[in-house]
Amino acid sequence: MPKENDAAAKQRTQDVNRVALRMKQYYHGDMNKVQHFVRVYTLAKSIGELERLSDEEQFDLELAAVVHNVEGDRIPVVRDILRECGVTEAAAMKVCHMVENAENYEHIGTLDHQILIEAKLIVDFKEQNTPEKEIIRKAEDIFLTNTGKLFLKRAFHL
Repeated sequence: MPKENDAAAKQRTQDVNRVALRMKQYYHGDMNKVQHFVRVYTLAKSIGELERLSDEEQFDLELAAVVHNVEGDRIPVVRDILRECGVTEAAAMKVCHMVENAENYEHIGTLDHQILIEAKLIVDFKEQNTPEKEIIRKAEDIFLTNTGKLFLKRAFHL
């Protein structure tokens, strides 16, 4: 798939940055929540790039990683944040679907959604001090990308 031009790439980066800034406001400076989404975003971005996602998939992945942990009635909140930040309706719909299904490990339909789940799980495992046996079990059942598996192995010395 051809790479987008510099102006389009810059616009997508600015959109992700606007959403990240809005999420920092949403969390009212709660650094634990901010650091969580930054970790998931950073890991998802790296995995997506190494798995060679299309520009559109990479953009959707990065947005979903930033907003994935909104609490409560999350989809309307996520949709409002994305619209407020100028994200297109098509991207907002895709991101909302990914966020809505971020805990659903059985019906992962797209590679960007798969990567979101893998990045989120790696961060959650670290933050929750998940026992090694549970990490290994979930890794075998859920992780599909070579990059996600590699990051998981390196993070936990498996």
